[in-house]
Amino acid sequence: MRDLFGDEIQQKCARINIYADEIQSKKCAYTNDNWFYIGIIVEDLDNPLLDDIINERYCDNFDKKVPYFAKNDREIHWSEVNDIDTKNICKRWLKYMITTYKSEKKFYAYILGINNSKLSKTEFDDKNEFNSKYNRFFRSAVLYALKSFFSNARVIVKKIYHEQGQQQNHKYFPWHSIYKIGRRDKNIQFKCDNVTFLPKDHRKDRRSNIIQLCDLFLGVSTSILHGIKKSKRSVYREELANMFLPLFQKMVDEPYEENGVYAHSNRVMIRFFPKEQSSPLDLQRFVNQFYTKRRLYYMEQKAGQLSLF
Repeated sequence: MRDLFGDEIQQKCARINIYADEIQSKKCAYTNDNWFYIGIIVEDLDNPLLDDIINERYCDNFDKKVPYFAKNDREIHWSEVNDIDTKNICKRWLKYMITTYKSEKKFYAYILGINNSKLSKTEFDDKNEFNSKYNRFFRSAVLYALKSFFSNARVIVKKIYHEQGQQQNHKYFPWHSIYKIGRRDKNIQFKCDNVTFLPKDHRKDRRSNIIQLCDLFLGVSTSILHGIKKSKRSVYREELANMFLPLFQKMVDEPYEENGVYAHSNRVMIRFFPKEQSSPLDLQRFVNQFYTKRRLYYMEQKAGQLSLF
């Protein structure tokens, strides 16, 4: 490819790592439809994310002798954010996501929400239904994220990381998405043949900090969509949901324009699929089936209009 002067245009190259996690079995309070969600965080290795996230966790203080080190060393599971120390780690991470000048070229994240109730079971393996669905939609999520985040670049994927779980025992999942995307897209090159599965515990593997970050991103987002069950300890997750709510509203609504620049579009995104139930015989069933607008049950909870049982 050459410019107007006949000089060859050098295509940009993005070297990345991908981190992924999932949330299963979330029921819509309005329709009773069952959903599952795939979360992806992409790290641009020329603008690394991992060290930033670790620094935010420990407030740049890695002295194990100080009392605050243990407070900042908590393992992050959204469903278990039940104390102030864990909440404060999450709060710093969410602030990092939200603060554009900190994370603009470092934090890329995408959630794909799948309405399981609207999928045709005949299109998937009935003996291993969830993993069959997950494998197919994981590939779709990875491809869409890379095309959106690095649309004008050649992408080199060094590693794909996923939290340890049932996917690692599936015969296709660890390698199939890499194989399929690598064969079909000449602008995406993989330096790995298989997904690497990480423990949740960051003390066992420092890269698990981003797996926990993905858990937080998924957890707070799906809680805004599906609501937070009230309890004595839910106040901590509610505080975090309130903090993230303005950005999430931009993700599901129109992109937010600030001084002529879309601050978060094509960097922090969410989409849902499918919009309507369809038949496998319908050859156009995937056309215009992705969407972003959803009612946010947490907002109605917050306004006191509804309660979650």
